[in-house]
Amino acid sequence: MANVVQNQDRNYSLYYNVLDYFKAIMKNHPSLNYVSQGDVFSIDNREFPAYPLGNILITNTVLTEKTIIHSCQLTIADKVKLKSNESNPKTNEQSIPYYGTDDLVDILANTLAIVNDLTTYTQFSVESFDIPANISVTPFRDNFDNGLAGHVATFDLVAFGFRNRCTYTLLTDSDLDFSC
Repeated sequence: MANVVQNQDRNYSLYYNVLDYFKAIMKNHPSLNYVSQGDVFSIDNREFPAYPLGNILITNTVLTEKTIIHSCQLTIADKVKLKSNESNPKTNEQSIPYYGTDDLVDILANTLAIVNDLTTYTQFSVESFDIPANISVTPFRDNFDNGLAGHVATFDLVAFGFRNRCTYTLLTDSDLDFSC
């Protein structure tokens, strides 16, 4: 079992820190070659030097009394490639372990494994976060014009942090008679 990350001294409830956390663990994953954040459809406009890629997007945030809950979308994608046409020289029979002549099945298997690595690490090795419910993981293909396939994981990420009742004094004495 991995060591628990001691990160209580950093406010991981902050938006930037959540993005930086996911970008860091994706950059450190040995199977990912490019990491991004934001709208995943922007990756459709560019060609990357190396695949697979990982992308993190925070789609919604809920502020509670003692936590901040970020709805996250983690996308892991790779470029579908044709398999080489290798055949048996005697019978000309082609041996492909899975249906098809491209590597789609391999990509779906690998991207699901990467999603599992990243979310499991976040669930069990980080003190400041919790993923309190199931993680919904959906495979995709042909969502992009540039031949990407992979998985999108959707989950809530609970960031523990003390939310001060009042961070700033926003009213003066001349305003309403209200104080924190």
